[in-house]
Amino acid sequence: MERKNIIVTGATSGIGLALIHRLQDAGYYPILTGRNPRKVADLSHEIGIPGYQLDVSCEDQIQKTVTQIKADHGPVWGLINNAGIWLEGEFVKHSTKDIQAVIETNTLGTMLMTHAVLPNMVSMGCGAILNVVSTGALYTRKMISVYAASKWAIRGFTGCLEVEYAPKGVRVMGFYPGKVNSNMYETAGIDRNLDVAMTPEQAADMVIAMLKDEGMVWSHVSGRSIQDYV
Repeated sequence: MERKNIIVTGATSGIGLALIHRLQDAGYYPILTGRNPRKVADLSHEIGIPGYQLDVSCEDQIQKTVTQIKADHGPVWGLINNAGIWLEGEFVKHSTKDIQAVIETNTLGTMLMTHAVLPNMVSMGCGAILNVVSTGALYTRKMISVYAASKWAIRGFTGCLEVEYAPKGVRVMGFYPGKVNSNMYETAGIDRNLDVAMTPEQAADMVIAMLKDEGMVWSHVSGRSIQDYV
């Protein structure tokens, strides 16, 4: 492909925003998406890349936005499913609304975005889908049952698609970051010491390394700051 268009979800902050810059530096053509229309518009103008308002928990928005992106920019070579929300606390104290929101964004959002772009990648015989999962999908601990469930589901989903679509030229890969210095915890109302966390740029660099070697499928790539082991 002449130009490698890559959609990044949840790209207005944290890993997603760092990825936009790193993708540009690496010669890709990133397409920014996010839930907040003002942030999307401001960043799109500031960085000089296309931006689209998109809530991945809404199936209709996914279909309309992906269709519009393809009409505006041509085939989608890559998708980075980065959008996600954090939920922490005792399970029985979570509202059913909060539980549904986590699953709809972290799990169904990733699956439906993938469903929207994968057919064209298969028809082209190339492409990459990279799911930003979490170390929370590699172990279990108390107080993150819903978040972990949403990510364990994507761990299985990613692994199954990896073996299903690699023979067709499409790489489906999972990146499992540890604690990242982003606003995800603050948005969820959780106080967390982020002095020991990896930076969004460090996480983005790992993702770029996974994307660049098109002869490799990086199945379970995990990383965390060395300070996070203290």
